[in-house]
Amino acid sequence: MKKIRILGMLLLALIILGSCDRITTNFDTNLTTTILADVQLPADVKSTLKDLTTYPFSASEKLDVRDNSKVNDYIDRLKEINVQSITATFTGIPTGETINELNISIQSVALDLTLDNLENGLSVTLDVSPNLLNAISNELTDKHEITINISGESTYAPMTLSTLMDFQVSVTAKVLD
Repeated sequence: MKKIRILGMLLLALIILGSCDRITTNFDTNLTTTILADVQLPADVKSTLKDLTTYPFSASEKLDVRDNSKVNDYIDRLKEINVQSITATFTGIPTGETINELNISIQSVALDLTLDNLENGLSVTLDVSPNLLNAISNELTDKHEITINISGESTYAPMTLSTLMDFQVSVTAKVLD
């Protein structure tokens, strides 16, 4: 009887020790949130380029996941940020005017997209491959930030073009260290 108890306790100890990884995995937290980058592009080139029919512009904005309070609460225990989609919304384009061509790039992951004929209020889910979404996810998980570059040309100046980049992400973080 004593031997059965000892064997039972040893078996119980092995089960507990063997499932520690599963126990800590069950204590991970998952959240879904939006991380925003608002790239303001003052296309005020009228005074220096009066005779053009199109006006070039460019700007950069750093997207830092620590600016999102939900993510920042878990930043020290972050396991993974998974970017599911990216939507861009364009505002500040005067009625009747268009952005002939707009380029969105994230050089650290070799993302380079070109959109054309944009009008005010247009919202577009960017056609980003799963491999590039994974690369952006890894960059945000490891470095917590990326730089978004936007450039292009407009049919009108001056204007202040706003490009709101909406990154839909899921975040996994350890609750227990």
